[in-house]
This record gives sequence, C-alpha cells and structure tokens, in this order.
Amino acid sequence: MVEVKSSVAEQKGSEAALKSYMVHMSCPVGMLVTPEQVRFYRNRYTDYAPQTIEMIGESPTSELLGTFPRGAVTASDLERSVEEWLESLRVGGDRSWPSAVREAIESSVLPVVSSGIVRAGGPRWRRAG
Repeated sequence: MVEVKSSVAEQKGSEAALKSYMVHMSCPVGMLVTPEQVRFYRNRYTDYAPQTIEMIGESPTSELLGTFPRGAVTASDLERSVEEWLESLRVGGDRSWPSAVREAIESSVLPVVSSGIVRAGGPRWRRAG
C-alpha cells in the first residue's frame, strides 16, 4: 500500500490512515510518500491495532525517487514517480538505495513487488506526447 501526499502538513493524519488501512486489509507493507520524505511501514501481524504497525525506514524523497523540477510538486507527479520506481523494481531497476531504507526495501518491498503486479488504486496519469 502506498499513500502519496503532496504536502508534509498532511503527513500525520495520513500516517494514521495508512496504518489503519494496513491493519484492516492485512497489508504487510506500506509507504507514505511526500515531496520531502518517504517512510516505510511493516505489519508484523502481532495485533489488530494500527499502533502495532511500525515504521521501518525513512529517506528523503529525492534520494529515493530523484529530484523534481523546481516549484510545487503535485500529487500526480509523486504518484507517477512512485509507480515508475515500483515497476522498475520488478524488472531489476537501480538498486542503489539510501542505507537508511535499504533493509526495508530488500526485506519488505521487493518480495511483494516481485511476486505481484503494481496497480494504481485510482486513475493512472500519463503525459500525452
């Protein structure tokens, strides 16, 4: 499960919503992406409470997804970058991740992505031309 927010101000509420969703849907891995930070979460299935979901790593977004053009970053820009990054993992894309999130990606994200299909929960935005 990936939650993308275009501002840091939404991060606190989004983290709580992500954790609740992960518990409700028995989701093993979650990511919360803002223009500044990417956080990884793991559900160890020790209880049915959102408080049992733990953050297992965080990194500046630019170190994981690359830099964005100057100016306001939209949610659709972030969503597209996250989709492309996850899809690249399935085909053996760049694996030079920041050390702070390497273990989270290798132990939690890669197994899920490599055995499944990356799908958007809403419309997938693509630039024309």
